[in-house]
Amino acid sequence: MKGHTFIKAHFCNDERTLVETLWEKDSKNVVQYIEANDNSKAWKTLLTHTDIDALHEATYKHIKEQNVALEDTIVKIAKDRGMIYDVSTLNSNTCKLIVKLIFDEFDKEKDKEKLFTLKLQLFEIDKIKNSKNKTLKSKLRKSTNVIDALKIAIQIVEK
Repeated sequence: MKGHTFIKAHFCNDERTLVETLWEKDSKNVVQYIEANDNSKAWKTLLTHTDIDALHEATYKHIKEQNVALEDTIVKIAKDRGMIYDVSTLNSNTCKLIVKLIFDEFDKEKDKEKLFTLKLQLFEIDKIKNSKNKTLKSKLRKSTNVIDALKIAIQIVEK
């Protein structure tokens, strides 16, 4: 790439036979794909700007950056769609979810998984997990709805 300044490069396939390179000329970026082949003039030229170890390191960093960006995008979409909530930033949506969980009509068959999950989370709380009150812990395990489970959990925590 005569007249261009090398910016960066990384392998762009699992076989490590194709390299995506980024060059700059006149404040404009140019992407070029180069076959990693010892008979290729472009490959030989690229190796005057970087080396194999640097390409592998850049590839690792690129994959890591792409994974972080993907995960951030997934979390943002899930939050935007109300599929996940960040309880550390208690907002009206989170409060609505908590109220809905506690006070919505409870169907023993339909909501048994929800109750089971709630009980598991309650038993992760240190004051409940470490409580010596076997009677209340047993009642919590046997509770049949969300409100009763929360009442018993509160009793354990308050003692």
